[in-house]
Amino acid sequence: MGSSALPLMLLLMSFIHAGLTQDLPSLTVTPDSPVFTGETVNLTCEIKPYYSDWKYEWYKDNTHSNVMLQSSDRYTINRDTLTIRGVITSDQDQYWCRGQRDEGTISSYSRPVSLTVEDSPRSSLTVTPDSPVFTGETVTLKCVIETYSDWRQRNGLRYDRTYDWTPEWRYEWYKDSVMLQTPDRYTVNRDTLTIRGVITSDQGQYWCRGQRDERPNSSQESNRIHLSVNASSSLLVTAVVVGSSVCLLTVN
Repeated sequence: MGSSALPLMLLLMSFIHAGLTQDLPSLTVTPDSPVFTGETVNLTCEIKPYYSDWKYEWYKDNTHSNVMLQSSDRYTINRDTLTIRGVITSDQDQYWCRGQRDEGTISSYSRPVSLTVEDSPRSSLTVTPDSPVFTGETVTLKCVIETYSDWRQRNGLRYDRTYDWTPEWRYEWYKDSVMLQTPDRYTVNRDTLTIRGVITSDQGQYWCRGQRDERPNSSQESNRIHLSVNASSSLLVTAVVVGSSVCLLTVN
């Protein structure tokens, strides 16, 4: 070995002694970005060579500061995977990872991955007739999901007229946070829920949302509507003698 190679060898040995790995970790995101509000996102950090004692560190934004992401209500860290549940717009940012081993090896930072978050389509719920309603009436609730063109415009996306919402939405209906089935008095016709012969137990808080087979898979939850049900007034009729005074009473 020539004398000129000696400094290079010493430099390499110093890197190895410092415990720095050579390959950048690989960071992937599932599903592909952009993601939509409400979705669950997984970021996976792959470090080579693989060791079972890697401890993974997760960073958000481009500061590389010492403030790492920690597990929380929406963030779960399970070794090489960071899971973000119920993504919101403030999750949009750049993410990094790196690893450390017990014996002191520290990997490089991964290349940044940009997570783009777009707002899911909005839903709105209306009820006819206005609440309160009365027992025996027919009530119609209508779920309106934002049009494809309005949704793309709101998210700053170019409008593709050949696409629209295909496949179409499947509507889900909820009362007091429990998904409604369709008993004899309930009829669901796509975006419309009809309750025939309303009874007092129909009183409650209703909301809706849409589901589909392609992303965005779900619309946002609609506004909540509280349906108040009052008992109908009934007319009490009794036989009277012709010429007598008559008093009509309503019984609630």
